[in-house]
Amino acid sequence: MPKCLIDGREVEFAPGTNLIEVARKAGIEIPYFCYHPGLTIVAQCRMCAVEIEKMPKLQTACSTVATEGMVVKTRSDRAVQNQKSIMEFLLINHPLDCPICDKSGECDLQDFSFKYGDAYSRYTEERRTYLDLDMGPVIKKNMNRCIHCTRCIRFGTEVANIHEMVAVERGNNTEITTVDGRPLETDYAGNYADVCPTGSLTLKDFRFRKRVWYLKKTPTVCEGCSRGCNMEIHQEANTIYRCLPRENMEINKYWLCDEGRFNFHYVNDPERVLDPKAGGNVTNWEDAIQAAKTALEGRKLTVLVGSDLTQEEATLIQELLPKVFPGAGLFHFGTPAITSASEDAPADKILKRKSKTANLHGLEKLKIHGLKTPIATEAVLVIRGGRAVLPDMKSIKTVVGIGVFTNTQSGNFAAVLPGLTFAEKNGTIVNFEGREQKLKRAILPLGQSKPLSETLMMWMNRKKAEHTSAMETTGAEAR
Repeated sequence: MPKCLIDGREVEFAPGTNLIEVARKAGIEIPYFCYHPGLTIVAQCRMCAVEIEKMPKLQTACSTVATEGMVVKTRSDRAVQNQKSIMEFLLINHPLDCPICDKSGECDLQDFSFKYGDAYSRYTEERRTYLDLDMGPVIKKNMNRCIHCTRCIRFGTEVANIHEMVAVERGNNTEITTVDGRPLETDYAGNYADVCPTGSLTLKDFRFRKRVWYLKKTPTVCEGCSRGCNMEIHQEANTIYRCLPRENMEINKYWLCDEGRFNFHYVNDPERVLDPKAGGNVTNWEDAIQAAKTALEGRKLTVLVGSDLTQEEATLIQELLPKVFPGAGLFHFGTPAITSASEDAPADKILKRKSKTANLHGLEKLKIHGLKTPIATEAVLVIRGGRAVLPDMKSIKTVVGIGVFTNTQSGNFAAVLPGLTFAEKNGTIVNFEGREQKLKRAILPLGQSKPLSETLMMWMNRKKAEHTSAMETTGAEAR
């Protein structure tokens, strides 16, 4: 492989790689604002300018491809002076509102100002200010913080495939806004906040809710559709505050749709059933399991499993079903009108899939078939992870639920045994390409919710205890 010299360090690189990425590989930071590895290169912020031997002027590292034998200096006097000048220029109109900015703690402008800027400002003029328009339900705009990097414009045009962000006016009066002031229309609007290097575009959903340095981050997988985008869950004190995309170039690159980004809200939903119930009333686990068993006893049973369950949960159900409910039918459900993996398809040209659960393809791999006809049975045991859409069960006399339900969904259930959401458990899911990926537990189970394995173990042990008790009674009567 070709090699170049960066700050005296010899670095190997793949042909065609720009200097920012080559330096990053060697652990050398070159600051930048307008550059993003998932967007086109415009080289307009000039923050990444470096000195290259045999070149009379500083060169932008984002737009300069490394070549064999190239000698690069990122901390020469000229490069350092340029960085200070750029930082002074960018901060001329920037408000000093870090203490109230949601981006504080993860802001590129804040970090680079500290590392590469000057502690003193020579600017004494009045700062430029704007009145901000409402950009819709996802993004909060603060144009006063904008540094004109145009990442948002490029994301909309190049990734979201919609030309809705534009720059109007010129020079110091440039304003980033939407076409005709309309609200954002893309289903990927949350990514505007992700690509923004300042607090100019932030998520309304996260606004003023938590300081980022308090958040604990857990790498996991989105359960919003069969693609299985990689993401991080950010939580503090067992409460989830946001989900952000995690880079995976083979699955979702750097992006995440809004549906998957905000899906987590049902985890902490006040309507979620967190205590075992029998006949609509909260009870203890033993009585709830007994009520569930009594309700299903002697009835023709169908077991429905959500395609939001993990491979481990589905396998466990398959293994125990013949022992607990011999003769019961087993089918999966999840997305209306999608009953098999063959019916799954792209929902757009970016990331979204038609199957709105993460493990449809995994359940089909286990030979669990989809529910294609109306349920014709006396009783149903429905096991759900929280994302799968419940089928119509109005005609069913007896329904018992294990897993994640709201009070409204389970209002007429004979019993509810609360389970875990995707954020409260570890497990494996299989995406539409057959890739196995891991869910990782980010928070502890809420309320009295239990893992499916523990619930089924209690169910089985209850059965054994009843059998032992019956034998002891019979023996006593014989004596």
